[in-house]
Amino acid sequence: MKDQTNSFASRSCKSEPTPLDLEYWQKIRLGNTTAFSTLFKKYYEPLYQFAGRFVKDAQAAENIVQNAFVDLWTHREHLHIKSNLKSYLYTMVKNHSLNYLKKEKNLVSIDERPCFQENLDSSPEENVIKREWHTAVHQAIDKLPEQCRLIYLMKRYDNLKYTEIAEMLNISVNTVKTQMKRALKSLLKQLSSL
Repeated sequence: MKDQTNSFASRSCKSEPTPLDLEYWQKIRLGNTTAFSTLFKKYYEPLYQFAGRFVKDAQAAENIVQNAFVDLWTHREHLHIKSNLKSYLYTMVKNHSLNYLKKEKNLVSIDERPCFQENLDSSPEENVIKREWHTAVHQAIDKLPEQCRLIYLMKRYDNLKYTEIAEMLNISVNTVKTQMKRALKSLLKQLSSL
């Protein structure tokens, strides 16, 4: 079980989809628990971080990811995933997270966590400046329109490709690119004074 104080740090959680994913999926559809366990271990952490950015609660993020995997296992015989299992898992977690937020009416800031660790070699003044900078960045991100913010976070913190984001959000790749440009332009404008 994850520590409740988990800050959903902005570390990279890359887990590239592979042809093996589809092989695992075929085995999972046939009830192979070893393949399911392998898939769970591969994607649990990045999906947990992804859910955490939505719900801002460690226990809720853990439950959301576990429930998504339970749903995947329970409905495995009826699901037809033919291309990108990674995108399918992210979409499941996104939908579970949004359902959680609707249920809890817990629409909180999506990005309050610190995204750096203080450097022991830095002076206290440098660490204060870093903290202030990261607080300003998080506040600027929070001011982005909802879809724009989500796309920025998916690209910046989850290292997803434009095509993956488009597929997960059911929008065009051009829309993703446009929203990213808007996000970057807005962030530069808000942070230029710093």
